[in-house]
Amino acid sequence: MQITRAQRSAVAERITQLERSFYGRGPSNVKVSVSQDVPVSLVVLSIDSLTAADSVLSARGHREAVIRHHEALHDVTRADFINAVEDVVGSQVHAYLAQVHPDTGHAVRVFIFADSGDSRELDSLDDRDD
Repeated sequence: MQITRAQRSAVAERITQLERSFYGRGPSNVKVSVSQDVPVSLVVLSIDSLTAADSVLSARGHREAVIRHHEALHDVTRADFINAVEDVVGSQVHAYLAQVHPDTGHAVRVFIFADSGDSRELDSLDDRDD
C-alpha cells in the first residue's frame, strides 16, 4: 500500500472540513505524515485546534474538562473521520486513535491500515451497538 502526496493533501483537506463542521472552527494548519512500514500508519497533526471555550477552560485550570470534551467528540465522530480517510486512501482503517493537548491545542489522529484479512475497527464497534 502506498499513500501519495496528493492523498495526504486530500486527507488534510477532509480533516479540516470535518473539524470545522463538528467543532465550529478548523485548525490553523494540518500536517499529514505517513509511515510506509507495515502496518502502514497515517498521522494527522492539527495545529491550534482548541475552540474558544476549550481555551478558557484550559487557561483557568480545567485541562481535564478539555480532554473529556475532546474524548467525547472523538468517540462520536470516529466513523466520520475513518470513512473520510478510507475514501481518500482507498484502504480500510484497522485502528484509529485521537487525542488533543489541552494547552497547546495540538490534536493528533492516527490511522493504522489493515493488512488484507484483518477486520476493521468499525466492525467491532458495530457489534457493540447490537
